[in-house]
Amino acid sequence: MMFAIVPITNISLGTLAPERLKNASGLFNLTRNLGGAVSLAGLNTVLDKRIDLHLARLHDSITWARRPVLEALAGFAARMPGSNAPDMALKQLFLFVRQQGTVMAFADVFLLLFLLFGGFACLVFLLRRPPKVGATAEAH
Repeated sequence: MMFAIVPITNISLGTLAPERLKNASGLFNLTRNLGGAVSLAGLNTVLDKRIDLHLARLHDSITWARRPVLEALAGFAARMPGSNAPDMALKQLFLFVRQQGTVMAFADVFLLLFLLFGGFACLVFLLRRPPKVGATAEAH
């Protein structure tokens, strides 16, 4: 993020006259904060939807007829002490499935972010160098 903020700030504010810079800086910060908040809300929505999707797919694939499910339940139950080991094993399996669905959803969100940043990075080549603000005065 920090590698991107400085060039974007220079591109957007670097060509303005000093008397316009104060108002433009305030507007730039407002839009940056608003864009960040809206983007974060959008990513959170995508994450929630992807968690629901992956959990639904995982729940569809976990049935009593599947041998790996029964082996996982037996493995969880073998590690649990007491008479309610089957119930605790079922809860462990549910938590494991929830964890895997969440990891899959985060992988989807990171893929989406990678694609967005890659697309925006390609757009950098379309930017033109901003013109100089004015002639520089002699240093003496």
